[in-house]
Amino acid sequence: MATKFHPLAPITHQRDVYGQPVTALSFDPLSDILWAGSNTGSVVAYYGTLATRGVCFPVGEKLAVKKIIAGENYVRALGMSGKGVGSWAKSGMNKWFAS
Repeated sequence: MATKFHPLAPITHQRDVYGQPVTALSFDPLSDILWAGSNTGSVVAYYGTLATRGVCFPVGEKLAVKKIIAGENYVRALGMSGKGVGSWAKSGMNKWFAS
């Protein structure tokens, strides 16, 4: 029995006119979510087998996302440069921590 190939849409921020490179990825340890950081400084959640776009939050000053860490109750992201770290609490509250 042959398996069928089903291409998925690229993992990019869907509001951009042109696709942006993915600069950071992190799998959520508790759910089927893939967190993707883009070159424009935003983090987007993709969930399910069809990579449905979920929550999105900004990181830094529109510069590339360097690292994403997903924990049990939070998702934190670090930008390439700028002041601060973007964070999303899984309860739904968006936070910004300035350094």
